[in-house]
Amino acid sequence: MKRAFNISRADFLKALKICVPTLFMVFMVTIVSAIPWKFTYLEIGRLVGHIRFLDSLVLILLAIPMILVSILTSMKLKKNRTIGMFVISLTISFLVIFSFSLFFMPQVSQAGKKIDTFVRENANLCLQDYVTNVSSFLNDNVRNAYNKPEASFKIDNQICSTLLDPYIIKIWGVTRAELIVYQGWGSCGQAAILIEELLHDAGYETRQAYFKNIDHKWAEVKNNGKWLIVDPWYIGNLVEIQNLKNSRPEFQQASGVQVQYRNGTIVDASHEHGY
Repeated sequence: MKRAFNISRADFLKALKICVPTLFMVFMVTIVSAIPWKFTYLEIGRLVGHIRFLDSLVLILLAIPMILVSILTSMKLKKNRTIGMFVISLTISFLVIFSFSLFFMPQVSQAGKKIDTFVRENANLCLQDYVTNVSSFLNDNVRNAYNKPEASFKIDNQICSTLLDPYIIKIWGVTRAELIVYQGWGSCGQAAILIEELLHDAGYETRQAYFKNIDHKWAEVKNNGKWLIVDPWYIGNLVEIQNLKNSRPEFQQASGVQVQYRNGTIVDASHEHGY
């Protein structure tokens, strides 16, 4: 005969007293520390990004402090020092926030000022001249890292692909375009995001586009009722979208194109692009 599993109210409260502070600490440290660790990862990438396979070693080294925190946590659990756990979690969280604000945020803010200054100084140009200057801004501030080792250190992807990080970044008032200028390198996806931001901030209607079965992304701008491609690194600038299929031999193999508008809406635009 099986024994029924019974737990007294006192035992339940005792277990709850241990678990709640633990979960609180794990939540605080993980959420608050995630983004600063990614920025630290990027800064190390500036030094070692050109060396292949070193990004894995960097991740291991960055994981060591978190392992130490876990060990300390388990020690506190054994001693059941609830107040101590709260103090530790809050201390670590505030130290991380302070360090992040001190070392990283000024640099990200500087990247934002670069973008604002560029738009302010060039917004009155005609579209062709503005796009020419946008291409120069991209080349001056973002290195093309396609198929290069430093591509592993693109933290804008890491931050924006998680559940909570984008909301935290938004609270801090940081845009993805600012992150891209701050990190200083990227591939077609980063170029499309920054170009679209620069065009949108100048008052143009914009969207991003990408192939369904080919790894490539670009920005598009609407002018006189027509959508034009802006992709200085690959397709070209101010290319009419209906000419995309015939612009490069490899594009003949594409199965179609999807576009994403500023509000997040994704639409199949294959017919518009000649597919």
